[in-house]
Amino acid sequence: MSLRRPSSSRAPAAGADLARAPGADPPAIERDPASAVGLRLAIGKDGLGIELARPTPLACLDVVELVVRLPNVRFPFDVTGGVAKFRHRRGELERIAVELDARRAARWAEPLLRGLVGAGPCAVTIAPRAFGATVTIVATDPSAARSGAPAARPDAPPAPAGVAPRVRHARALAFEVALVATPDLALVVHAARGANLPAPATLLAMRALGALVGDVAKREGARFVFPRAASRLARALLPDAGVRAPGGDDVVLAGSGESDGVLFLAFTRGPTAPALPPAATLANEAALLCRSADDARFAGDLERARRHDLGALERAPRHAEIGRRIAEVDAHAGGRAEAALATLRAAERPAYLGQLLGDLLVEAGDVAGAVAALLREGERDPSGPVAALCHAKAALLASDPADALSWLDAAIARAPSLEELRWERAARRLAQGRLADARADFQELEAIASGARERYEVLRRAADVHRALGLGGDAALLYERALLYRPDDPDAVAGLGAAIAAEGRGARGATLLGRAIELAEARVPPLPTAWMELELARVLGDRLGDRPSAVARLRAVRDDAPEAIDARGLEGRYRAALGDASGASLAFARLRERAGHEASALPWLDEAARFEEARGELLLAQSHLATAIAIAPADAAVEERYRALSRRVAEARGVHAAPSAPQQEARIASAPADDVRERATLAAPREEAAPSPEEDEAAVEALTRTLQGDPTNDAVVDELTTRLTRLGRSMDLLALLSARLEDAPPERREELLPRHRAVLERLEAEARDAGRDGEADLFRMARDAS
Repeated sequence: MSLRRPSSSRAPAAGADLARAPGADPPAIERDPASAVGLRLAIGKDGLGIELARPTPLACLDVVELVVRLPNVRFPFDVTGGVAKFRHRRGELERIAVELDARRAARWAEPLLRGLVGAGPCAVTIAPRAFGATVTIVATDPSAARSGAPAARPDAPPAPAGVAPRVRHARALAFEVALVATPDLALVVHAARGANLPAPATLLAMRALGALVGDVAKREGARFVFPRAASRLARALLPDAGVRAPGGDDVVLAGSGESDGVLFLAFTRGPTAPALPPAATLANEAALLCRSADDARFAGDLERARRHDLGALERAPRHAEIGRRIAEVDAHAGGRAEAALATLRAAERPAYLGQLLGDLLVEAGDVAGAVAALLREGERDPSGPVAALCHAKAALLASDPADALSWLDAAIARAPSLEELRWERAARRLAQGRLADARADFQELEAIASGARERYEVLRRAADVHRALGLGGDAALLYERALLYRPDDPDAVAGLGAAIAAEGRGARGATLLGRAIELAEARVPPLPTAWMELELARVLGDRLGDRPSAVARLRAVRDDAPEAIDARGLEGRYRAALGDASGASLAFARLRERAGHEASALPWLDEAARFEEARGELLLAQSHLATAIAIAPADAAVEERYRALSRRVAEARGVHAAPSAPQQEARIASAPADDVRERATLAAPREEAAPSPEEDEAAVEALTRTLQGDPTNDAVVDELTTRLTRLGRSMDLLALLSARLEDAPPERREELLPRHRAVLERLEAEARDAGRDGEADLFRMARDAS
């Protein structure tokens, strides 16, 4: 029997056993004009059948061939009624072929995957191949529009207010999908990897494919199975055309191919399974091994998934895919870099790793190894965005600016559509003085922008980059161009004010900053103005010499704002310059409380310690340095200053270190017998005497580190309370008790509150004795409120 095949099909049906006679044209049989599915009769020497008249879209697919044989219709037969005359006949599905245009399928998938990898929309690319595809999902952090400055080095000055620190590059997820027939069609997720991901790559990949297939497929771990796929495709099309659904449960996948970005799948009747590529077979075996682990992973129980992965690794030692899945769970958990690296080394090398190995090596302290791993992945990963972000991460870690730019060039070559990479390269070129090259990047970004809104964003962000690098004149020109599109935008007006103030026009800059604050506060809801207040305070205090007005602006910055650290530090500096020592001390104390673990607080804490040391408040200076050590424990200079200050505190109290045991024995041996007996009696209890200040200081450092790991450890809190009380470090003791009171259960609060009030009372007394009545009143109000 020979049935006619649609002339519009782009690829032959693999394994087809119903061939059309060469050169024969399909008879012009009647079609149903009201049907969305075009059908026609096909007449051959063996009988009659029904086939598609033209390709028919179905979700993201195109059904390009569908042949239904009518075995119960025998010669002779009357076809004058067309397809309608035979719609009620029960047919047998002979073959069906579908095409998936990768570009159209990617556009169809984007709204379904929104929010999976990052907040906001995403871009999807699909690179098909026979029996598989590489899927890449890219999402850009919306906060990237406020950035553009290059990555700050540890010794670099802080960026100006209003210019956010460099955000991480776009997030990207890539994974492989293998098509297997077992005998049902199954899609298998494997080799998942990515860059800057919020969760393990395999988990995100399974959720991505699950969102695309919905309830059409049955998930079995990382396998998504489509039972009776060919028959269900036919049932989805033919009833809409009024044709009875054919039988076809024995029609299975027979072949696959790819041409010009279009994936072709052919299903034919028969038990013969296609020859799968080795990668698809291996992926299916790995998915079967990890099914229980992947079920736990899909449910979000990563620790249980890891336990099942370990069990699978025992059954299949050194399995590359299983080792990679364990490593990505450890990397996501944090603090397990060495364990994850050992797992990857013990396993066979996985196909692709993305940034996984590089991130683990960075966490373990091997920056050079991380750069080498990232460059290797950037060279071999078939996903352009993931490869590009590996190059970009290597550039971020590079110590040589020339290498960083070279690797950014390679990143842009792999993913030209990632604008963040161009911003990064432009900023680095600008920082290195390559103004013409940087200007070319900015012009490309402006050319890419479409519409007034996007052009405004590009111009304002480029201006932010120039201002962050101290190029106020160029920044002012770019802000003025941005204001062409949004003349009353508070950010652009404030940026222009800060830029022209940096160029020496302080009065006009202050006027523009004040107007920007008014514009921001007039919005509904009001926009944040902290960075504007901070920049205006700098202009008032440093360029116009109006420090009282600058202090008033700084007081308007809330302690929970990102700019609070700089605001408190500047407030302390200006108050000290005005002679308000107590106000400066309070501002620096608020700075210390706000510092947390932010490195930007280090220079301010150093200034605060020098200020307190200069006016003789050694304990307050010691508190500032202790906070600095907590932020940068490896900073030898800060630690040495802290120890020197501790010795001065001990000397000021008249406390000296106890002599060592050999020194005591030598003194006793050289003394008269009566004195020896008397000194032995007095020395006996010295083993239980109070420790020296040096011992207390060392213990406080160790206990502080312990408490940072477990803030609810009440035993450590009690020990710290005792030692801080003995050292007289009341401010540190107040901070310790205040922090613990916030999270303590009711019974623990009842125990800590008397100590908290006692510390406040002691601080109030010390402040009044020193003549700092304003500070004393603050402590009294705090004590009354507690």
